[in-house]
Amino acid sequence: MNRGEIHVWRVRLDGAETPPPTPGEAARAARFRTADLQRRYLRSHGALRAILGRYTGARLDFAVNPHGKPYLPAAPEVQFNLSHSGEMALVGVALGVEIGVDVERIRPMPDWREIADRFFPPSEAALVADGRDFFHRWTRIEAAVKALGVGIYGLGAEIDGEWTIEPVDAGPEYAAAAAAPAAGMRILVHDFERE
Repeated sequence: MNRGEIHVWRVRLDGAETPPPTPGEAARAARFRTADLQRRYLRSHGALRAILGRYTGARLDFAVNPHGKPYLPAAPEVQFNLSHSGEMALVGVALGVEIGVDVERIRPMPDWREIADRFFPPSEAALVADGRDFFHRWTRIEAAVKALGVGIYGLGAEIDGEWTIEPVDAGPEYAAAAAAPAAGMRILVHDFERE
């Protein structure tokens, strides 16, 4: 991987073969209400560990920043982000620049206008054309907020500075995007298959 690149991995959770869960992942998954949610959580986090192992030989011990964004203390140059919705997950990886990814299964959203007015920056809320467009804009905004590492506290604020914010093809049922607070990043998309 080169600096100036964002590698985005598409993970199809309905068929992904992933490493066994860590004890912490198994404990967190046990809190989910349904077996499907548990399976998706375990497969997405297993894929995250398998993918990060391709970029670093460091121990994959995770820590979190004050807003809850995970990082690798043993490999701080490897920045990453995970998002999942339905049967699709995205893992984004970059060197030396914070990144965010987001994926959302497109579904009926009757109150998309109210949600956009409440949570989108005003410049984006004014442009939302319909429910499908809502999801495409939402993933771009959410990816940027995740790159900033501020969680829901960043929703509604205009995004300043130079950015790379690009859509990611996750199939016709999904909207997806990747973002980094740096101009001109090259986004490379891969499909995850465990080796």
